[in-house]
Parts: sequence; C-alpha cells; structure tokens
Amino acid sequence: MCNGCSKLSPNIQEISKTKDSFSLKELNVMLKKKNKSIPTKFLYDDLGSKLFEKISKTKEYYLTRTEENILNKYSTKIVNESDAHELLELGSGSSKKTKLLILEALKVKSNLSYVSFDISEKALKMSYDQLKNISSDLNIKLIKGDFINDLEKLEQINKPRLYLFLGSTLGNFNNDTAIKFFSKISKKMKKADFFLLGIDKIKNKEIIKAAYNDTAGITEKFNKNILNVINKEYNLNFNPEMFDHIAEFNEDKSQIEMYLKALSNQKINSKKENIEINFGEKILTEISRKFSDTSIQAIFKDSGLEIVKNFSDEKKYYSLYLLKSK
Repeated sequence: MCNGCSKLSPNIQEISKTKDSFSLKELNVMLKKKNKSIPTKFLYDDLGSKLFEKISKTKEYYLTRTEENILNKYSTKIVNESDAHELLELGSGSSKKTKLLILEALKVKSNLSYVSFDISEKALKMSYDQLKNISSDLNIKLIKGDFINDLEKLEQINKPRLYLFLGSTLGNFNNDTAIKFFSKISKKMKKADFFLLGIDKIKNKEIIKAAYNDTAGITEKFNKNILNVINKEYNLNFNPEMFDHIAEFNEDKSQIEMYLKALSNQKINSKKENIEINFGEKILTEISRKFSDTSIQAIFKDSGLEIVKNFSDEKKYYSLYLLKSK
C-alpha cells in the first residue's frame, strides 16, 4: 500500500519516518518568543485523540453532528458522483462519520477499500473497531503516519480513489500550509479521483466560542494534555494545573485561538536552558479557522482544485466540498 512501510501490528502499517521534524531547540525558541506557541500536532497523542472523540459528542460541538447530518443527506450523491473503489481518509480519527459513506458505497461496489491514515495508533484502532464488522466486501487498511509530510509515500491505484479530509481539520492550517498541502493532494490525484473536504463556515461568534469551551471541561483536558505530551517527549516539567484553558475568537482572522494561560510565574527546566513563563502569559496551542465561500475558493484556486459540488446544512454552518484536480 505504501513505500517503506513496516508492520506495527497485524492491522497497522507505519510509513517510514523521515528525520525528526521538530527538535527541543525549536520548541525552546517558540516558548521564549513574546507570542509563545506549541505545535498543534502535540495535541493528538493517543489520549488526545480519545479526548477529541469525547469533545465531538458534546452538545456545544456542533461541527461533528452537522457534518454527519450532511453526510446522511447526501452520501448517495457523493458516492454516485465519485464512483470510487477506494476511500482514503486523511486524519481519520474513529471513522464514525465515514461509515455513512462506506455503507452507501457498498451498495454499489462489491469490493471496496477503505484506508485510514492517521498519526495516532489509538485513532487507527478505533477506526478499525468501528468498521471491522460492516461487510466481507470491505477491505480495511490502516496506515500510521503524518499525512501532511508522508502523503507522497502512498502508492497510486489503478481505480478511482476518493480522498477524504473531514472534521474541518483544514481550520488548523494557516493559508500557506493549506495551499501547500492541497497542492500535494491535487498533484497526487488522477483524472478519475475526487476529494471530499469538510469545512466550518463563519457564523455567530458565540456559537463558535461555545464549541471550544464545553461545560463538561473536556476541551480543557484536551488542551492541557499537550503539556504532558511535550513533558514526555522532551523531558520537561510543565505542570498542566498551573495553566488555564482559554479559547478566544479572533474576528480579524475569523479563527478560534486556543491558549494555555499561566496562573503563576514559572521556570521550566529544559536541559541547560530555563524557559520562563510569566503570570498571565499565554501559549497558543491551536487555531481553528472559519471560512467564507470567498476565502475557501481562493485556497482551491491556488491549490489547483475545482469545485464539483457543495453540500451544506440548512443553516449554512458547515460545508462538504466535492473537488477535482484541475
């Protein structure tokens, strides 16, 4: 299925790792800046992936259920239009929503492949558990890797493929990263391939803010867990309980910004360097951009993609775009 894969288990293959893409030195630089940040990828370890699944079920987090409703309504049209023999999902999570498309595709395909591609082994196992008993006609493949950097390692197939990038994960990317990533997908796509993208749209800011500040406190645990991840990865001594979870909506950039706000002055030991975090300082952990039709179409244009269909809910909160490479 991919070049340079090695078996992790009977069900999971890992794409050969490139040289480590992020060093302790780079992290120190980011944490010493005035505008401090930690790379978002550290949110999604196995615990982070599990917590995100719980977030998706909260009453405030409208994104998942809205996307599911759109898939429920339009899955037949998506399957018929794409005519795919393989569904390849980037950042698959548990694949719960994708199950709707798979069930629809199995009505017309006697031999369907589904590829779950995620950085988290926990997420891949959840995906497998979600789908393993659907049908003997479904061939499930699990790939562990960084879909942004390792996409080109996936082998081409001779039959039509539907690339899936759901959950508004695009919102975590700045414009340059989005265009670079989508350009890779566009170049990878053959003439018969399609790309299904889920994005969150601009709407009332209070609705958006609530989705990242659930009353059960799950998003808070998810955000603070990033400190446990970098503690383990780089032998640091952050205390997550000495930070507040903050989610703010930046109206100028149309994006949610998640921060960890220091509750005291702190010194973090990092080998021979000390990182000082002052009371009230904020560390950016994630952005989640919200898109207008104009802003998303500009990204498509610069990435070599064109819209085939746009499927939305009645309130226009969310859209699924079916795309082709130009």
